[in-house]
Amino acid sequence: MHLPSRLNMDSFACPRIARTGFFVPNTAPAPTPWQVMRQHQKHTAAITTRALAVLLVMALALVTGCAKRPVPTTPDAASGSPASSTATQADKAWEAEDHASSEVLNRRLLDRGGLTKTQQAMAWERLAVSAVNNGHGHVSLEALRKLTTLRPGSSDTWQWNEVYLRALILIGHPDQARLHMDSLLRDHQRPWELRFRAGLSLARDQWNERRYEQAMQTLERLYGASPAPAPVSQASLERAFLEELKITDRRTLDDLASIIPPESQWNFPYTIVRLEQARRFGQSTDTWPQAWQLLNNLSRLGNIADPSLVAMVASPLQQEQGVPGGGVALALPMSGPYAEIGWKVLRGVGAAQWEALTGGAQLNIRVINTEASDWIERIEALPSGFAIMGGPLRQDKFEALVNRGLTTKRPCFAFLPRLSGAVEGMDAWRFFSSPRDEARALVSLAVGETAINEFAVLYPQEPYGNRSSEVFMAEVEDWFGEVTAIGSYPPAQPTQWSKSVAPLLGVDSAIPEEEREPVAPPFQAIFVPDGWSQAKILIPQLFFYNEDRLLVLGPALWGQGLAKDENVEMNYFRTAVFPGPWWADNPAPGTSALRTALAADGLGAPDFWVALGYDFMRFAGMMPPLSSNFNPDSVNSALQIAAGFDWSMAPLVWDVAGRVQQELFLFRPTRKGIAPLDLELLNKRLEDTRKRHEQRVIANQEKRELDELKKLQEAQPDNEEVNQRLQLLLDTIEQRKAEENEQ
Repeated sequence: MHLPSRLNMDSFACPRIARTGFFVPNTAPAPTPWQVMRQHQKHTAAITTRALAVLLVMALALVTGCAKRPVPTTPDAASGSPASSTATQADKAWEAEDHASSEVLNRRLLDRGGLTKTQQAMAWERLAVSAVNNGHGHVSLEALRKLTTLRPGSSDTWQWNEVYLRALILIGHPDQARLHMDSLLRDHQRPWELRFRAGLSLARDQWNERRYEQAMQTLERLYGASPAPAPVSQASLERAFLEELKITDRRTLDDLASIIPPESQWNFPYTIVRLEQARRFGQSTDTWPQAWQLLNNLSRLGNIADPSLVAMVASPLQQEQGVPGGGVALALPMSGPYAEIGWKVLRGVGAAQWEALTGGAQLNIRVINTEASDWIERIEALPSGFAIMGGPLRQDKFEALVNRGLTTKRPCFAFLPRLSGAVEGMDAWRFFSSPRDEARALVSLAVGETAINEFAVLYPQEPYGNRSSEVFMAEVEDWFGEVTAIGSYPPAQPTQWSKSVAPLLGVDSAIPEEEREPVAPPFQAIFVPDGWSQAKILIPQLFFYNEDRLLVLGPALWGQGLAKDENVEMNYFRTAVFPGPWWADNPAPGTSALRTALAADGLGAPDFWVALGYDFMRFAGMMPPLSSNFNPDSVNSALQIAAGFDWSMAPLVWDVAGRVQQELFLFRPTRKGIAPLDLELLNKRLEDTRKRHEQRVIANQEKRELDELKKLQEAQPDNEEVNQRLQLLLDTIEQRKAEENEQ
């Protein structure tokens, strides 16, 4: 803990307490009682020396005057009496901040008596302040108690409480001082000025001891307890906190910024931490673009009670630095076979840019057509102000960037499921889902929501199928499940696919259907990583072999086919599920805003690629400032902040190492397309399907037994045992049918 060597007189409205006392409120930042204890320790020896010198003079005066003591007389200002002389000396010592002399002289005035009530209050006040600056805690506390008796309202000022807190620390009671500050913060009967000064002081003490989360919680609690009118009292706290941060060292400010939770980054106190960061960034030409971006975000998104606060910081910086250039670069195919996708992405980017402009921000965009012959050279020539790049969309284009070393110039966020030739989170980053995301969504559903732990995989014999099946099996293992059956099929020979399905189920396809015994495959879910057209052929094969109980898991690829299929045979897909990054009817604010923006411009309904551009541009605008000599750690830290906004597509989440995963939506096929997964409906369908399957197996067994008994009865009509068995079976069948009808 740190104690100031003297009370900061700026906390008073006037340097002469005799004129103003503890009653004049002031919004200037006041130092914490713990702020500079080390300075006090350094100056203690000097203060003590001065005090001893004064005491020595006093002692000499007493000795020389002991032979004949003067008779006290009524003070006469005109003749310059002893009392008025002492008062004059006390005034001069106070004005000079000579606390050693001030303590002695004010004590002498009080001991002599004859002061009016107002004069006594002033003397006790000065004695309290001087004593605490001289390290005399007990004397200061006694003076404060006397002052409170004379001026009851003085203990409701921050100045009185600041001296009180310092005195408590001096006498060895720092914990009591902290409790006192906390009690002031919580006491709604106390003046707001006092409460928020106590809260700021307590928070400062906490962050000086590296208890950053606790400090922010203290400020959040204080802000939430602001009295009515809340915007006014909250604004005063915001301004005071900003002034406090201006004198905070860089390390502490960086540490406070590093703990900002994404979900609270636009709320107090984190907005003010960001504002001070922007102010400091703005003082350098190199980091002014980052400051500008941060100030824009605060202006648009920050929940700040004082609307002038951001402008107060931004205006002088803008006058000095001007409007920065630079912005966001995009590497997209604007011509050639992938141009349609590139233009869709750009449509979403444009919606986000217009949204930012109408909110008072500025987001510059530079699009490089990756199908142009000189696209690499254009990226090389980008100004350094374009501090982040989105794209490209193809692996070969990304590899070209890596080979030319261009991913080291600025953070590159590829719209790709994997980064070929680069380490994710180190060399570049992704802004896209991956096969692992799809597998995670499906396996977590099966294991976590339907209690299925045994799986089969049926995949096409080609690279996509091989890779997807491997990723799925790895995810099953991570969830402590088991892949108990694996099958594959030649993708170009659909007539041969049934030969892959039968052995997977454990069925001998050579046996006629009516003679097959029911089988129970060692799995309850099956993953089929192929397109929707292929799934429409493969899944019915399961039913052909009487297996309709499975949870059928498909890839996100199904969504593309289902979007164009208006006649889905639902009997085969009642228990089918697949993931996807885009939900057109999502009621979330981000998706609604995108739909509204496109409708306003007559641009039609958005799809995944439009949402990708829209979210990337907003994400880029949310990225905390990055310098031109960025490093992976700074980018990965910034990602924890930038991702916290309302996504229009499925949210992307980066871990601390910069690896991304997308929290995909889950869908089910419907007769006319797709719908969000209804988990309760899915579990009911699985349960009903298993019951019907069991009933069907029993019915088939009963039918075969009934046929055999009838044949025996025809051959032996008088066989009593056969007749009894036949009648019992007929009664059982009749009872079961009646129960089924009741259900």
